[in-house]
Amino acid sequence: MNKLSAALALTGCLIATPASADLQLRAGGTMVYDTVTNLTWITNAAEGGLRTQADAAAWAASLSFGGFDDWALPTVAPVNGSALQMDYSEDGSTDIGVNNAGLNTQLGHLYYASLGNAAFGLTNAGPFSGLVDPADAIGPVFWTDTSSPVETGWSLAFYMGMGMQDQLAGDTLAHAWAVRVGDVAAVPEPGSIALLLAGLAGVAGVSRRRRSN
Repeated sequence: MNKLSAALALTGCLIATPASADLQLRAGGTMVYDTVTNLTWITNAAEGGLRTQADAAAWAASLSFGGFDDWALPTVAPVNGSALQMDYSEDGSTDIGVNNAGLNTQLGHLYYASLGNAAFGLTNAGPFSGLVDPADAIGPVFWTDTSSPVETGWSLAFYMGMGMQDQLAGDTLAHAWAVRVGDVAAVPEPGSIALLLAGLAGVAGVSRRRRSN
């Protein structure tokens, strides 16, 4: 076995390690809820395929999955709270580079905080599939919905193999991955809602009968 094969084999073992307790499976394992960020992710990160940024955003916005239609691409807000800082850093102090682990970046927080990875090498994919590309150490690359403030037609993207956030030309083909705010388990299924309404109607009927007697 050569060094590359050995490294890939080791990576394969490491990415099978358990996910953070913050990540909880939902809907038969098709979705993952992050209790810290209150975000629900589609478990298969490759669900949206390779798309341009505009196509990826349109796909996510029109997606109906698991009974929900409020999906979107992940977002990035300025780490300093005011404006995106586009200089490269390795301490998470700007919005480009590695160690962007704050709640301001949904993919960065998932990579570093929720999954517990370190910069320059994803070692834990948790319950997700589609986060590893053995043929490309820097990929797969995932689009965000956040436009670059310095390059027209470019948007921010996250390089999952390295834990790096950077800008990417919008006509590049990168992966579309959808996320939504909220826990899908907190929303009753249609059948449960019907039973609840029927129960409430029954209680109201009993109450009216008692008042009339």
